[in-house]
Amino acid sequence: MHPTPLSNHFILEAFDRDQWCAVLQALIHVTDLGTIRAILGETAEDDPELRHSYQLDDEELAAVVTEFGVAFDPAQLETGNIEISLFRRRRRCDAPYLVHTGYELPLLLDGRKKLARMSHGYPPATFDGEDRFEPWVANGFLHREEVVEPFDSPVNQHLGHRTVYYTPKGEEWRIPASKLIWEASGKSGGWNEYFERLEGMLFGYEDWQNDWWINVGLEGGGFGGLRLCCAVTSSELAWMEAAGFRALPPIDRPILAIAGFDATAEAEMHAFMLKDPDSAALVRFIVLGRAFVPFMGDLQDGGPWHVPGERVPELNRILRGSVVIVARRDGGQLLTA
Repeated sequence: MHPTPLSNHFILEAFDRDQWCAVLQALIHVTDLGTIRAILGETAEDDPELRHSYQLDDEELAAVVTEFGVAFDPAQLETGNIEISLFRRRRRCDAPYLVHTGYELPLLLDGRKKLARMSHGYPPATFDGEDRFEPWVANGFLHREEVVEPFDSPVNQHLGHRTVYYTPKGEEWRIPASKLIWEASGKSGGWNEYFERLEGMLFGYEDWQNDWWINVGLEGGGFGGLRLCCAVTSSELAWMEAAGFRALPPIDRPILAIAGFDATAEAEMHAFMLKDPDSAALVRFIVLGRAFVPFMGDLQDGGPWHVPGERVPELNRILRGSVVIVARRDGGQLLTA
């Protein structure tokens, strides 16, 4: 695998389990993944590209600090309930402001965050860190509301969907406003950048922060669904071009292989395209998430999902926006679009 620029950078992090957020981080540039793999030992044997997050003990932390010459001393922190971890730098680190994700509790208590929404499938009956929020609800600093929505039948071992809302006292109105936004999006064709801006305002982001987030989101393919990709042949590509990239093409093959699209995993996306010797390009498209569930079969995480060719017209009915060419094959070489 050829690393992308982000894949050469890792974050060394101290996570405060009382505040339920990171309180100390250091950026590490890694030229040889084998160096980190040697420190992690057996725990990284099944992760050749080191894409998992790893908790470090004192000995492993000392080895990382020594090997990379990084200034990182969690002993200076005013808490003892700390976890040290190492993971690849995430794309949201590029934001020129603090993204709320992972910092909800301290931002709510500080008044900088006006609404937090924690959503997950159940079981389990709680989200990670939920017990850290409860004392602040009990003493009146935070307002809490829980919504449980059972599924008609289990999905990937989950019985339903659970959402927990938190606001500072006096900001409770933001919860019904958030519900109305989601209800309106469902009745008007799905989520888009306008709903994204309204939600960002409810969360407490500033206008310039919403501007940055939405511009990046639109450049990355938009909002409001699952980002998927598939390989197409030269004739299928010509059909899409003639159709103005408004739909996926009819296919003669019995099966269309579809995978989750990840712009940071360039090598994996290229390899997915090259599996089909007749492929001419890799295209990205967005579908409504819940509407795609019937196409997912056994719900493999990230796919690929094998959609019968005759169901492509059904798939086109749940597309959001245009189909976009993200890579082409030319003379055996893959050219990033």
